Amino acid sequence: EIVMSFPNLFKNRLSLPIVAAPLFLASSPDLVLACCQAGIVGTFPAKNQRSLAGFEGWLFEIKDGLAQAEDRTGSQPAPFGVNLIVHRTNKSLEQELDLCVKYRVPLIITSLGAVPKIVDRVHSYGGIVFHDVINTRHAQKAVEAGADGLIAVVAGAGGHTGLANPFALINEIRNFFDKTVLFIIG
Repeated sequence: EIVMSFPNLFKNRLSLPIVAAPLFLASSPDLVLACCQAGIVGTFPAKNQRSLAGFEGWLFEIKDGLAQAEDRTGSQPAPFGVNLIVHRTNKSLEQELDLCVKYRVPLIITSLGAVPKIVDRVHSYGGIVFHDVINTRHAQKAVEAGADGLIAVVAGAGGHTGLANPFALINEIRNFFDKTVLFIIG
């Protein structure tokens, strides 16, 4: 029997076990803050900002907004996350990762490449890494890289999408991975 573990980062901080997808061009600090304050994980793609200075500005705005919310309410909002494109065509990946480390982004979602070095850097400050997968082979590579969770991008998901039936893919993943598995519903 495989029992799913829920990341400690999420425990007692979510009103619903939901991660708002990092929507290209649509996700912004306002949306992330609203999600986190409502008790779900808010995320955004690093590429929604066209410059590293703008990306850093968003990280500061989100961290500051969450700290202010905690001061007002006395309770810790849900964590937030950033989606990093790990593909070799992302020429600013290292700088984006440096900023995520600097601001101790709680959740990093990696796409288009499972890289142990990135997982290690995020783990160095206590963050966690979830990786987008479209099939079992990608899931196995992410697990080998040390991912803390997987996001099954399945048939019917918005944006980039896989072809697998969500229940079939999750069942396959459960044969070798007992940590958190999310799937995108569109």
